[in-house]
Amino acid sequence: MSNTSKGAANKGSKFQMQRITLPENKTVFDKFVNDELQWLSPLIEDKFTEYRMNSPYLLGKLGISQPIKKKYINSFWPSPQPQWDGIAIGKENTLYLFEAKSHLSEIVPGKDGNIGNDELKYSSIMTCAKELFSIEDTEENRKYWCKTFYQISNRIAFAHQLTKISKVENVEYNDVKMVFLNFVNDATWLKDKIMVKNDKEWLNHYEKKILPKLGISIQKLNKNNVYILNFDLNLLI
Repeated sequence: MSNTSKGAANKGSKFQMQRITLPENKTVFDKFVNDELQWLSPLIEDKFTEYRMNSPYLLGKLGISQPIKKKYINSFWPSPQPQWDGIAIGKENTLYLFEAKSHLSEIVPGKDGNIGNDELKYSSIMTCAKELFSIEDTEENRKYWCKTFYQISNRIAFAHQLTKISKVENVEYNDVKMVFLNFVNDATWLKDKIMVKNDKEWLNHYEKKILPKLGISIQKLNKNNVYILNFDLNLLI
């Protein structure tokens, strides 16, 4: 199913993402991303449902017809597809895709699934790595791109594919921004996890433990509309 996660959460990144999309926090978060966002998910009136991109609801909102889906998505990424923590449209019809985290250990390796499906996904990831960052499809690179940091690389790859669609098809968005949204001061985890207390902790985690293994940098990500943003939850109402 495309809408695999419904209902209000009470802690962690899922809960914080739901808070961000509430009307009372719109001004704060719009200022943070320097845009005016129209949220597609998760919405309180939609029971905070999180969607995959093959959802009929999202396909309709984004103007991705069934022929476009068949041509660009079906052969690129078999089910199940990534489930997005947040999806929004900016004032210039930019599609925003959010992957949210609220503690350092939330970035976990991917799991093996169907061999045929995995190979197609891994091939799509490595094609993206080559096109965006000149990363070669080697065994060593696959270890990090397709296993260790699969949660990150599959989002980058999917965003890149959606960007390609926007450049050649008549859809309802003009570009794509992929945002890895990391929460600072998430007190809901105090009993279970070590709370990230400042922006520097997140930046060090990415710059020292993740990006070097992938062979990329924050600058290279930003050049390709991929952003690592750290949001202080104390700003929310």
